[in-house]
Amino acid sequence: MTKRFLLCLTIAAFSVCSLSATEVKSTQNLTFYFPSFTSVDFAFANMPAVDDKRVDFCCEAAFTGQLLEKFVHTNIADDHVASGTVYQGYKCRANTGAFAWKDGKWFFMQKKDFHPKNAHYFMAFCQYLLMLDGKLQPMWERMRKNRTRYRALCEKEGRLCLVESNKVVTLEFFMKSLVNAHVTHAIYLDMGAGWNYAWYRDTQGTVRELFPESKKAKDFKYRTNWVVFRK
Repeated sequence: MTKRFLLCLTIAAFSVCSLSATEVKSTQNLTFYFPSFTSVDFAFANMPAVDDKRVDFCCEAAFTGQLLEKFVHTNIADDHVASGTVYQGYKCRANTGAFAWKDGKWFFMQKKDFHPKNAHYFMAFCQYLLMLDGKLQPMWERMRKNRTRYRALCEKEGRLCLVESNKVVTLEFFMKSLVNAHVTHAIYLDMGAGWNYAWYRDTQGTVRELFPESKKAKDFKYRTNWVVFRK
């Protein structure tokens, strides 16, 4: 086997590895995670295991209603879809939008346009809508100055990504930062101690954890659902 052939194999292997990893980019205020995926799904009850090589990125998605010891779908905010099956959740007034995946395409929409029983989505969930078609959505006055580390599922320049604030900021500042970053669609993802834990794979296939300290939070065991990017 020639050295040239070995070099070609090494380059090819590196290229495949790079393509199957989450790309991370940062600005002054935001960090962007661009997963490598062929499908998006919705997991419930148990977070995907880190040894599941098909998963490139996963994090908490919809709100959880109560701290229950046993999982029930009615503890997830609003109706949701996982692997093509529609489940009934509790009615959540805070949710103003939805995200869905179907036939290789993703959809951001207002909640009033979300009809999962008729649309035949592969996956879908409801959340607080931040941006749609490049326009900021109405912001509740009492939430405007809420300070925390924010995360959202977004579309930027035709690519699906997860976006986090680099530090504790107000919701108003986070949303303005998304506008400045030329994000066109954005929907909130549940955060807070316990719920902000997430993981992804880097270019070496190594699992990288976000907010690993969250695994020690008292509410960590009460999480109910996750958006999952699969290769």
